[in-house]
Amino acid sequence: MTEPVRQRLTKKWVLGLLGALLTMVVWAVAAGGDTGSVSNDTAMLPGKVATLLGLRCLSCHNPQKKAGGIDLTTRAAAVKSNAIVPKSAAASRAARITALGKMPPDGKLPDAEIALLNRWIAAGAVYAHEPLQVIIPKVKPLWSFQPLRAHTPPRSRYDTLVRNPIDSFIFARLQQRGLRPSPPASPLALLRRVTIDLTGLPPTPDEITHFLNDKSPTAYEKVVDRVLASPAYGERWGRHWLDVVRYGESHGYEQNHLRPNAWPYRDYVIRAFNQDKPFDHFITEQLAGDVVGKGDPDIEVATGFLVAGIHDTVGIQEEVGTRQQRSNDLDDMVSTTGAAFLGLTINCAKCHDHKFDPIPTRDYYRLCAVFAGVRHGERTLSPHVLPPEKQALVTQIQSAIHAQEDQERTLLAAAQTKRTGNEGKHRSPVDARRNVEDFTPISARFVRFTILATNDGTEPCLDELQIYAPNSEVNLAEAKRGGKATASSLLPGYAIHQISHLNDGLLGNPHSWISNEPGSGWAQIELPQSTRISRVVWERDRDGLCTDRLATAYRVEVSTDGRNWMEVGNGNDRQLLQNSLTPQLLVNSMTPEQRAQYQKLHFSLDKLRHQEMELTNLTTAYCGQFTTPDPTFVLKGGDVMRREEPVTAGALSQLTALPSDLTGLKTASLPERVTTRQVPQETNPGNHLTQSDDGSTNSRLALAKWICDPRNPLTARVIVNRIWEHHFGRGIVDTPSDFGNIGSHPSHPELLDYLASDFIAHGWKLKRLHRMFVTSYVYRQASVISSEGTAKDSDNRLLWQMPLRRMEAEAIRDSILQASGKLNRVMGGPGYRLFQYDVVNVAIYEPLEAQGPETWRRGVYQIPARGIDDDLLRNFDCPDSSERTPRRTNTTTALQALSMLNSRFVSEQSEFFALRIQPQSTPKISAQVDRAFLLAFGRLPREKESRDALHLVQTYGLGTLCRALLNANEFLYY
Repeated sequence: MTEPVRQRLTKKWVLGLLGALLTMVVWAVAAGGDTGSVSNDTAMLPGKVATLLGLRCLSCHNPQKKAGGIDLTTRAAAVKSNAIVPKSAAASRAARITALGKMPPDGKLPDAEIALLNRWIAAGAVYAHEPLQVIIPKVKPLWSFQPLRAHTPPRSRYDTLVRNPIDSFIFARLQQRGLRPSPPASPLALLRRVTIDLTGLPPTPDEITHFLNDKSPTAYEKVVDRVLASPAYGERWGRHWLDVVRYGESHGYEQNHLRPNAWPYRDYVIRAFNQDKPFDHFITEQLAGDVVGKGDPDIEVATGFLVAGIHDTVGIQEEVGTRQQRSNDLDDMVSTTGAAFLGLTINCAKCHDHKFDPIPTRDYYRLCAVFAGVRHGERTLSPHVLPPEKQALVTQIQSAIHAQEDQERTLLAAAQTKRTGNEGKHRSPVDARRNVEDFTPISARFVRFTILATNDGTEPCLDELQIYAPNSEVNLAEAKRGGKATASSLLPGYAIHQISHLNDGLLGNPHSWISNEPGSGWAQIELPQSTRISRVVWERDRDGLCTDRLATAYRVEVSTDGRNWMEVGNGNDRQLLQNSLTPQLLVNSMTPEQRAQYQKLHFSLDKLRHQEMELTNLTTAYCGQFTTPDPTFVLKGGDVMRREEPVTAGALSQLTALPSDLTGLKTASLPERVTTRQVPQETNPGNHLTQSDDGSTNSRLALAKWICDPRNPLTARVIVNRIWEHHFGRGIVDTPSDFGNIGSHPSHPELLDYLASDFIAHGWKLKRLHRMFVTSYVYRQASVISSEGTAKDSDNRLLWQMPLRRMEAEAIRDSILQASGKLNRVMGGPGYRLFQYDVVNVAIYEPLEAQGPETWRRGVYQIPARGIDDDLLRNFDCPDSSERTPRRTNTTTALQALSMLNSRFVSEQSEFFALRIQPQSTPKISAQVDRAFLLAFGRLPREKESRDALHLVQTYGLGTLCRALLNANEFLYY
């Protein structure tokens, strides 16, 4: 035998031996034994099977549970139930059901384990010891459960560049990898970066000029302070938070109806960021704002967090269906709380102990018990009491609103007549939001509104029936003023549709009346005594969200005795509804003078409505309803019909730094009102749960204390990482809502702990954290690529340069509106729709063909109906609000370029952009080009750009140049 052949055989033999040994090791591990050699000796089988049964079976098949009538803890019990038939695997129930994959419930056993069980039974099913015990598998310890550790900022050769401790940690890692920081960014690039980062809008030409002319050493720091103080900061960072907590303004599921009063939670979030509310207060108010903010509607609405997710509104008669709906709601609350505040996938423990993280199933259901008293729905909030001078101002504003609405309708009606030739119908079509019937003043005690037809033939609906005396804005019909409502009939089965809602003073579809007569019916108000009246106002839905069941033919009658009636108004002089056109099309058909008047009225009304909203009481909001908590049980396999042991409210048992029963928690970090005024005193000082007004235990406040306790290592790490991600393009932990074993580990763990500890030590203040991030040298680096950096750290994980980023979808739209001069900066209040909405049992959404001035507000105020997208926003990765989005995807597709080039919105705004430039510049085209570049890019054009732009304008017009600038990467990226 030659030496080469001998070597090949030797190698083959060695490899074969290694393969055999590896196979035995894998089999031994799978069978639950040790990693020693595998023997056919039956003496080893009992120990291996004891481990297998302890891990896989005994949690259900024990003397207490006896699932399927089987107890496997002793041989006698197993044989008695035929689970084990010694020496006959075929006759053994346990062997049969495991072979079929019916058990265990979380999936079929591996073939090696099934074979082991069969061999043990065939050998006589001898038990190693009795009784067998449940074995809890060891889960890999979590780095994120470890306490925060103090780290001293390290030194490096780049210490002369250090602006704050962030740089020290980043530079030390760069030095370890043989990398170096990039040079500083140019002043304009840095200004654009920090302004867009903190406000979502690029700097204006005036802001650019001021910064470039400021030669002081603190010029940049002054910019940072200015943008952090801007109201736009809250709008920008509030949008980030709304992504995290799955905020939407429709229910989702099959019906997907809109939630007209969900927006107060959105406004709370924006307000909290602008006020720099400490983050621990922010958490506490979202979990228990009804307790800590009782009596303050601005705080109470924070509990909109709990019910911001999807909710099934379809009525189900079967118990299993109603239980499942409730389970889904609780799962949404638990999983969102865990992901948003703790960065954990707690919901993975719903059906079984978490496979990867130390979260037992029991902990999941203890957290469900925390929210067992929370239900979806609107809540009437404690009203503010207005002083007389403010109430007088509200009345004055409301009068102005009504007058200007009449002027607006008159202009639209004239345009409608012009477009349709609908002569003789001098009044505009009926409007679901508000209709006014004026008549000669007359004395009456009874007012009846009779519907003769509806737009869809269904039972008519009225939101509110209002009655006014001459020259008065006081609604005489309201129940609180003695008005009594009656009606011809009532559609049964709907709590939100009642006769009493005709004059309860609450507006919107959830507070309305529906007749039980298709296409007809009457509603009546009886006043306390005969009064001189001259106007009736009626609505289908003042919020404008529902347009079905709208009266199109009607009459208004009055009476002094309720028997003899006189008609004072009708809809005969209204234009037909089906001939009405969209407001934008009507505006386009107006004369220039009419259009200017309409635009002026529109913006004036917008301002007046927001003034009214700020002054008047916030009465209702979709922020949850609180009832006595239901009993909570562990559900076997997550099955709502398989209840096991009951549980009480608690938190994570494996986070040992804190008591999972929520006792002995610190309160010093909570808002002052929590400990001094709003929270009722506990009757038992040793009891950790605070009693709410209805006597039910308020475990949500206890959970908030547990989450915000400085000993909790997760909370500060998670929020610091979220803020870091939005400034540097990716988090120190790549998975911002998963700090578990299957999530990413931190790239700079010492830096993360330093920042989290510093964040807690300085009062959980977010603006201070932002300032620290954006004033670091790391943030101020240029976005440049180096061959050295690409070779050693191709994905820039160590931040050797500042990554170039594209604006998010809403920021792109907002920046386009800013460039065109059409951005409406009115803050707060009900949002705008980029869709048409109708309801025929289920909600029907259609894209909005023309986006008028009412939609030219910031993107955060766009109503996010679930499953409904605007083409431009969707193409730029705006997520659907049905799911939590801790980190948006960032794609580059051909559809983005096509939508920017062909979008009707971009095309219209480009023309507005061009109109904005013309009156502000000299007639010279070159000056207009300069102005366009300055507004779009913050700089003047270069020589070649100027020549090309002049040629483009001369050939295709100024609007085309503006459109091209809005499509440029320099506009979209920063």
